[in-house]
Amino acid sequence: MERKTFGKKTHNQRPRVDRFVPTRDRVHNLQRRRSWHAACSQQTDVDIWYAKYIQQKKYANYLDDAFGIEPATKDPDVVQTWPCRPRKRSYLSSADSILDLPSYSYAVFPELLDWSSDNILVAALGLNYHKWSWRTQSLTSQGLTRFPIQCCKFHPRGELLALGTEAQVLEIHHNGRNKALWYCFCKCATLDDDFCNVVALDWSPTGNSLASGCTWGTVSSFSRNGEVISWQRLARKAVLAVRVSPDARYVAATSLNSAYVTLLTWPALQLYSVINADWTIRTITWHPWRSALLGIGTMTSGMQARLVLWDAPSSRVRETTLGRHQYSLDAMLFSRRSGELVISLWNTERPQTLSKTYSQLVVLSGPETVVDQWGEGRYGLDRVRTMVFSPDGTKLATATADEDLIIWNFLPEDKVKKKTKCRRFSALPVYIDEANQGFSLR
Repeated sequence: MERKTFGKKTHNQRPRVDRFVPTRDRVHNLQRRRSWHAACSQQTDVDIWYAKYIQQKKYANYLDDAFGIEPATKDPDVVQTWPCRPRKRSYLSSADSILDLPSYSYAVFPELLDWSSDNILVAALGLNYHKWSWRTQSLTSQGLTRFPIQCCKFHPRGELLALGTEAQVLEIHHNGRNKALWYCFCKCATLDDDFCNVVALDWSPTGNSLASGCTWGTVSSFSRNGEVISWQRLARKAVLAVRVSPDARYVAATSLNSAYVTLLTWPALQLYSVINADWTIRTITWHPWRSALLGIGTMTSGMQARLVLWDAPSSRVRETTLGRHQYSLDAMLFSRRSGELVISLWNTERPQTLSKTYSQLVVLSGPETVVDQWGEGRYGLDRVRTMVFSPDGTKLATATADEDLIIWNFLPEDKVKKKTKCRRFSALPVYIDEANQGFSLR
């Protein structure tokens, strides 16, 4: 009998039912219709950033969508850990450029690399700092300081360059002329006779002030012109990092081989709060889309990397172990464009016969969600000591212990924005001038 679409049925027609497969209305426990890979996600010996694991997970999600299978129900109380727009595909598969950083492996403190808002990369090595233009793909200029450089940081608008040096001197240079404008001095000399080194820097989001940290554990705040606003001694240890919050209300500081992060008010540097991570802190970074959400990268005594998220206003803390094997964390940074977290890891369980410590880059959209990765600890990427993003957020520059500066393709370029930048502002006046044959209409 021929059947038609939307054809009427009589009561004598029996429904087309497969006697071996029960219909949906006969299945009482609908929770059994879970994904076929639900049991596979309970593996305990595979890290979530392995490429094979990510491919299997993506393919399983594809099958779930194709067959209309709903994933296992999630806890309604669980919310997104941090705001993020995760990528749909992998972009961290190729390096755009590989440059040389001679003598970078001898640096004690890693923050000797930065990327300005006008697409200029600076690398501070010894007494000199070198500027490299992304547009021209060549060196543009270089500058000189009085003492060896320990850290550097561009002004948010690219107007100035702050350089922390030895002999407790902080130099602020003009970005265009490469000349020193102001010399600032750390106030720890009033407590100790020994000279300190300025080893950590960060500008406020407005660019009207900057924070510094020295090897004697003193955190200072300076104005744009180099005048001292306030200073505070945290501990008699070298400051590892200082980070001013996106809302310019706090500054987070931590010391070398310390388990504490101190939160001070900005720029008065009054004690606001202290968090004890119970493990050795390796790096700290603020989320750019939240007012005061601090990410803390730590290492446990069992050589496992852990991620701690601290919401400063509410004092809420969340901890997550990264990986099921022994991994060491060196650097991490939130993307200003996508909100994703980039982490540099290296496997401490590698064979001792290897001459190089192979590391990997992992991009997270959540504490347990990997959206991109490169390396898996088996290729020729040495330990990444520091990383910075380009102004548009599409490139990621990493400085390795092997003295390599690698620029990665992190996200695709925005073609619409690129066309907007290329438009000539004189196009409309020129057209009017040609249409009116030089006569001005008023």
